[in-house]
Amino acid sequence: MCRIEKITFLILSLFTGLLTNAQQEASFSLYMFNHQLINPAYVGATTLTQFTAETRNQWEGIPGAPESHAFSVSHLIKNKNFGLGVSGISDNIGPTERNNMAIDLAYHLRLNEAGLKLGIGLKLSSRSLNFNNSILTPISANDPSLMVNYTNEFSPNLGFGFYLQNKSFYFGGSIPYFFEDEDLYLNRNTYFIGGVLISLNSSLQLKPSMLFHKIKAQPWVYDTSILLSIRNSFWLGPQYRATVENILPNQNSAGFFGAIAGLNLSKSTSIAYAYQGRIGNRNFGITNTSHEILLRIQLRKKEIGFLRSPRLF
Repeated sequence: MCRIEKITFLILSLFTGLLTNAQQEASFSLYMFNHQLINPAYVGATTLTQFTAETRNQWEGIPGAPESHAFSVSHLIKNKNFGLGVSGISDNIGPTERNNMAIDLAYHLRLNEAGLKLGIGLKLSSRSLNFNNSILTPISANDPSLMVNYTNEFSPNLGFGFYLQNKSFYFGGSIPYFFEDEDLYLNRNTYFIGGVLISLNSSLQLKPSMLFHKIKAQPWVYDTSILLSIRNSFWLGPQYRATVENILPNQNSAGFFGAIAGLNLSKSTSIAYAYQGRIGNRNFGITNTSHEILLRIQLRKKEIGFLRSPRLF
């Protein structure tokens, strides 16, 4: 094996050995624009200082439906090849609210002269769980299951990941929260992500991407999308999520058909929108509607020559 193959094989072996069943974490359809939330090795991969914020509302019209909000900030210390960032996620479902804050660190190793780099990342995080039983109406008065107060339960954690990339592709794996905590309903999650950027001509680019995710007592879930970028200004495309076992989404294993669209407002600012609705899903018994919006700002210095701006990943 060459040096690159040995390093890749070692990392994949490590992650395969650590796989365990996991509880569902907050899930975002626009993960391809904010890898940092699930993989700390992404911090500094763009070489730009980057701010990202997104919000997701699921099961529209249902009281207590899931709402997830997230942000991330990343920066590369260029002379050190060291990435530094912070990220946070707030996940609200019914009476429960889970908040997570993290410091993300990464070192990027240059593997060849063609721009291939390997990032190794570490996520230092803390999480709190709030349970608001005042919004519940029990059938029986003084229900003991609602008497427990989980407010401000706190738990530190540690995660890690790898991120292999150049200007045309990326591939990574991560376990963002390694230590499990039953009191906070926190179990280990494992992610693999990948994507390529294909130039069709001077005006069109194609970007297929995939995410694989392992959750507790369920088979692997995969998410795939194909975005068409037009003149580096606008992109859109379909998205699809299902279990590996079932291939197609259905009312038992969930999943969805959806769509993504985005717009570069300037050389530094992008917005994106993801939609999953009844259209295309009703025949599979899936009737929920979800909306997700993302804003990304990339700070850059003036550069001479061709510049892909903003990046698609």
